[in-house]
Amino acid sequence: MSKIDLATRRIVRTVDFPAGSKPYMLRVTPDGRNVWVQTAGVNTNVVLDAESMETLHVEPTGRGPVQSAFGPIDGAFGLVTQLDESFVVVLDRTTGREVRRIDVGGPQANASFSPDGAAASVTAPSRDEVVAIDMAELAVIGRIAVGQE
Repeated sequence: MSKIDLATRRIVRTVDFPAGSKPYMLRVTPDGRNVWVQTAGVNTNVVLDAESMETLHVEPTGRGPVQSAFGPIDGAFGLVTQLDESFVVVLDRTTGREVRRIDVGGPQANASFSPDGAAASVTAPSRDEVVAIDMAELAVIGRIAVGQE
């Protein structure tokens, strides 16, 4: 994975991941300080310093981490969805460490937060639903039936 200077279109820094780790998705935290990278091959969330690109923390996630999502800039948590698990992982946004696993009943694909960060929505394609999560309680508060996958 490489950091690119958008003005010059040149590689500034390349980050090496262990063989077989398969960095899959990445997302920058709302404050711009960190980059979270999901590694499908070794099932982790890697937290990088956005400026230096040094690894700050590596956290196990479960099988098949797919995507991370964050609420507003002052939010406490980030979510990592799982392709091969029935739970979404809640991570502390400051440290990248696991806070809780929330069982949503099946594999997930995407996650997003309400503008105020009070709730998150997680797609569960195999169940044809979107699962609503209360981010204060870190618990499922509802399910919305949707079309196939």
